[in-house]
Amino acid sequence: MAFDTIAYISEIVKVMLRLFGILMVSSAALFSFTNSIGSSSVEEAVQKRIEMFKSSGTNIKKLHQLIRSGDFSASVEFVDFHIKWSEDMLLLFPEGSEASTSNGSDASSDIWRDTAGFENQIRQYNLSSIELKKAVKSKRINQINKKFERLIKSCKSCHNQFRN
Repeated sequence: MAFDTIAYISEIVKVMLRLFGILMVSSAALFSFTNSIGSSSVEEAVQKRIEMFKSSGTNIKKLHQLIRSGDFSASVEFVDFHIKWSEDMLLLFPEGSEASTSNGSDASSDIWRDTAGFENQIRQYNLSSIELKKAVKSKRINQINKKFERLIKSCKSCHNQFRN
């Protein structure tokens, strides 16, 4: 009886070792696969980020023209871009996507050393975008100009602190 129990336990151990081996090989394969996706994702994030900052600059210029011309209804759509961009921005700054000679990014490594400071700058950008939208909807030009300047200052402040 004891011999049967030992044989049974021995078989269970063999099966468990095989399963453990399969698990280890699968984990290694999965890890390699995720790293290759991660590398690609970082490159894609950098390129998308560069594209978004260019769009943001173009958008700011057009928004300024619309505000100066008094076209407040069209201005709202341009402000919405900044609200959305401020909500999604952090997603395009994955670890390892700081500036390098090969990726064309201007992102300072300070972004990852001072994550809280960077997130605070993005929050300020988001708040200033939301406030500008409210001002544009009110059609009060003094408030619009004041909130537009605040939006510009939030961009410049972040760029001064976190851009190479």
